[in-house]
Amino acid sequence: MKNTILTLLGLAVLSPSLLRAQTPAAPASFGICAACHGPDGKGIGAGTPMPMAPPYGGSKFVNDGDGEVMASIVFTGIAKEDAKFLGIMAPLGAVLKDEDIAAVLTFVRSNFGNKSSAVTAEQVKGWREKYNGKPMQKRSDIEKLLKPAAAQ
Repeated sequence: MKNTILTLLGLAVLSPSLLRAQTPAAPASFGICAACHGPDGKGIGAGTPMPMAPPYGGSKFVNDGDGEVMASIVFTGIAKEDAKFLGIMAPLGAVLKDEDIAAVLTFVRSNFGNKSSAVTAEQVKGWREKYNGKPMQKRSDIEKLLKPAAAQ
């Protein structure tokens, strides 16, 4: 692939070669995430005061438990509820293999200032069975899935 921005499901996606040049440790499938969250994980502003997506660093959704909450978001997406972020989080389970999702979740959970545990393809397979094809989640519903800090 050339060093260009590709389009996947209507989303701009950095090509793997361009992404690796900007984020050397990132798995190629992180390009889908970087389209909105940015190669630096800070969220792309898209020329507006409102970012496309939230930053990864310190995110309770990213760092919760064993990664199930983050995986549920990959499978169901997040519905637009307010004007906090410009875009929605599209469900991406249909376009990514379990191994790709595990690699991306592990990358995000261990970068951008995060120090959370790795995620395996076997875990993702179980979460796919649980969440794939479910309706888009609301941020308020995802908050309810978070484990109390003392339990982590």
